[in-house]
Parts: sequence; structure tokens; C-alpha cells
Amino acid sequence: MKLNAVISSIAWVPLGLVLAAPLAHAANPGGDVYVGGGLSLNRAAGLAGKVDSTLASQGIASSTSGDHTSTNPNLQLGYRISPNLAVEATYDRVGKMDLQSNISAPTADTASGSWKGHGLGLHVLGIAPLDDKWSLYGRLGVERWHTSLDLASNAGGSTSYAASDSHTSLALGAGTAYAVTRNIDATAELVHYNHVGDAAATGRTGLNEFNLGLRYHFM
Repeated sequence: MKLNAVISSIAWVPLGLVLAAPLAHAANPGGDVYVGGGLSLNRAAGLAGKVDSTLASQGIASSTSGDHTSTNPNLQLGYRISPNLAVEATYDRVGKMDLQSNISAPTADTASGSWKGHGLGLHVLGIAPLDDKWSLYGRLGVERWHTSLDLASNAGGSTSYAASDSHTSLALGAGTAYAVTRNIDATAELVHYNHVGDAAATGRTGLNEFNLGLRYHFM
């Protein structure tokens, strides 16, 4: 991913926290409401092959290569119901993954484009405190993803494809949190989404996210 895209992703995090903090505090000023944000490294396994399968269903024979990872921001708004249970609303983004395709049919051509997506989720966290600083947690939830695939000829040929789709995915993850202060946690987490995208429209792939972030608790 290009440096300016990474910088742009980082810039979204403080903006989201600033916007979410007043809403969280107003919702429950006396409870353990928290907001969080960070960066995620996303890996879409076998994305190029999934794109080839989608193009084949549209009558386009292709051999595609390109990115399968990207670095992006994520945001959370959560409420810790008890020491062992929390619920979260999340925003996740998979930035543009660049693709290049060699087209053999219906006419020989080369094309380039991108695959990208963003999602809104609702998750339940089961928490196991280890001591007054460290805790482990598991995540189970659903995420509504919107994905898009766009390809166009590199040389003014006839190849042109653009499609988008919205789809719901299961989310399963595990992570650890460290209490930096009474109000601030640092987190590291791995989350798997079982399928993101549509096989007939944009290409369906499993997505793994490794997240590093901070959470602020309004206690």
C-alpha cells in the first residue's frame, strides 16, 4: 500500500474518536462506555483467483494478479456490561487492492483496477481478566460488508467491468488488552470474516484482520 494511503488511513482514526466520544458519553455518562480506534492489516486470501472466477461467470477469461493485503483504520463504540461481557458496534475498512488482469477472451486485452470494501458490525465480546492490567477476550458477531470490483482496459480495448455488492459475514476473533491507565487500553487482536463480497459480482473471499488499537473508557 502506498505511503500516502497509509497516512490517510491513520488520519481517520482521531477524527472518528472525536466524533464518537460525545455520543458515547451522552449515552451513559456513568457506565463503562468506550470508544476505540486503530489500524488493521487486512489479508484477502486468494483474491486474484476469486476475481478470475467472477469474471469467468461474466464470460471474461482472465489471469489476474495483484494485491491481497492493505492497511486501514477501524473504529469501535462499545459498552462493557460486566467484567466478562461487552457489546461493540464497529466500522472496518478494506482499502483499495490493486489488480492486473491478462484477458484472453472474448478478445485479447490487459486490464487494471481494484477491489475494496467497508463494513459495519455488531459484536459480542467475552472477556477473561488475567490480573488488574491484562485480559484476554473472544469476539463473535456479524458484519455487513459493501464491496466493489472495477476493471478497465489498459489500452482502450473492450474490457470494462464494474460491480458492487452488500453481504453479511460472520466475524470470529480473539485478542488481548492491556490497561495503560484506568481509562485507556491498548489492544491486539486477530479477526476472521468467513466471506466478504459476492462470488458472482465482486469476488468472495475470506478476510483476516490483525488489529492494533487503543480504547478510551468513560468511567
